[in-house]
Amino acid sequence: MGMQEKTPRAVPLYLAFAATGVGVALPGALLPALLLRWHLGDEQGGRLFLMAWVGSSIGALLVRGSLRTILLLGSLAVATAAVGLGICGGYGADAWMGLYGLGLGMTMTAISLIRQQKAARWGPGRSGTEMVLLWAIGACICPSLTVRALTAGIIQPLLFGLASCFALLAAWAAVQADVRLLPALADAHGSAVGRTLRVFRNVPAGLIAMTILITGIEASAGGWLATYARRGGHNVVDTIAAPTCFWAGLLLSRLFWSVSDKWMSRRMTQAQEVRASLALMAIASILLIVGGSAWMVLVAAFCLGFGIGPTYPLLLAWALQFERGGAIFFLAGLGSACLPWLTGLISAQHGSLRIGLVVPMAGTMAMLLVAVMRPLEIWSRGERG
Repeated sequence: MGMQEKTPRAVPLYLAFAATGVGVALPGALLPALLLRWHLGDEQGGRLFLMAWVGSSIGALLVRGSLRTILLLGSLAVATAAVGLGICGGYGADAWMGLYGLGLGMTMTAISLIRQQKAARWGPGRSGTEMVLLWAIGACICPSLTVRALTAGIIQPLLFGLASCFALLAAWAAVQADVRLLPALADAHGSAVGRTLRVFRNVPAGLIAMTILITGIEASAGGWLATYARRGGHNVVDTIAAPTCFWAGLLLSRLFWSVSDKWMSRRMTQAQEVRASLALMAIASILLIVGGSAWMVLVAAFCLGFGIGPTYPLLLAWALQFERGGAIFFLAGLGSACLPWLTGLISAQHGSLRIGLVVPMAGTMAMLLVAVMRPLEIWSRGERG
């Protein structure tokens, strides 16, 4: 049977998107065990994030033509990379993480576009909100899956289990009817480099910078929180709770804004929402660094996730008013790659992950400065200023 227009046929796609949420959160949740088992420093740990997110950005750019084929190949890439990471013992880990990110980028983008193209026939009035929430749920439950890896240092069962899930997704995609990317959703004009340069011509520079920074802050915090909590002398429960609180904050904020959008729009503009979220992120990032107790780390992680939750979707929607296409996603992915890597690099140079986390804090402060000084109200209407 093909990809039918009935909602029950969308269930495997929804579950697959939740699995990509697990896949995105897994490297950060598993990082303390990986660093210990593979005898890696923070600079090398940061490089793992760099490879994964560069791969993810490239994977998003590769999505063209047959979405079923992209979904099949992306799922197989994730499954292969997860097995490779499970057996490599740290050798060639950068390459495996690059393949892992490439597969995730292809898979997430293909699922999103399939859902977007089928939305009109899968139910009137439905949006992609449920997909975003399912992804966040997957990311939120991921840290709890790493208990055995963090306590006993056994990472293979978790990685092999993830590989099995994506292998099943690949098998499911192989028997579906083909779905091709509609021209209206494709980057039909010019090369990838040309499309990226066009973004810089059409989108305000401040908005581009904020879009890059918000994804980098999310990736850096989500990637290093478990390791930060572990090194703070906290137990396994607190280590797992730190990234869980971060992803839970992100999940709850997106759920809150999705269900209260009409009510809140009468009391707060989108620009005010972004400024308020950035202020919360700034307070949380400072608390994360200066706070030493477990409860302060957990509160800071939750508030940081809650602030990030609505900010990226709003900034992305504003940017897409100026320039549609996947190039802006590619630029956002560069932030996801660079900030976690810089965090690890600075941590290694100074021998302190606390100092390394100044990177996402500085990114938050820079965004808040732009939000105060630049005309967000104009950008939200798609006007340059």
